[in-house]
Amino acid sequence: MMTEQYDLETKERLKIHEGCVLKIYDDPLLGAAAPTLFYGHLCTASDPWQPGITYTQAQAEAVFEEDYAIAKEDAKKFIGDVEVPDEVASVVVEMAFNIGASRLAGFKLFRAAIQDQNFVEASFQLEDSKLYRQLETRYKPLVELIREA
Repeated sequence: MMTEQYDLETKERLKIHEGCVLKIYDDPLLGAAAPTLFYGHLCTASDPWQPGITYTQAQAEAVFEEDYAIAKEDAKKFIGDVEVPDEVASVVVEMAFNIGASRLAGFKLFRAAIQDQNFVEASFQLEDSKLYRQLETRYKPLVELIREA
């Protein structure tokens, strides 16, 4: 899906964008309804994590790797059977990590543009989204990555 080097760059960019918090906190956009931990990991009922406990960086890294692998698979399914530049794959992986597969699936025109290999149109579709408006600082450079692919 991506070269190993671009995979590493994607992970590093994601970690910068997400930040790492070693205690459960409320999601900045969704609030208390979305307890979050580490690098933007959405806590679920099946998770062992408890409020008020400070966890280790090693735990954060392990959960990040698990979440990243899920995001990468979700991105692969979203993109489908077309070859895309590393930059495009990287942005879709970040989106999957950030918003999850179900919300990513709502980006139908973005997906259609990617499958048509029309990356300029894909960049416009992302730029015209609520996600972009909510997180413009994060997504503006990602839009540029796609536009220049």
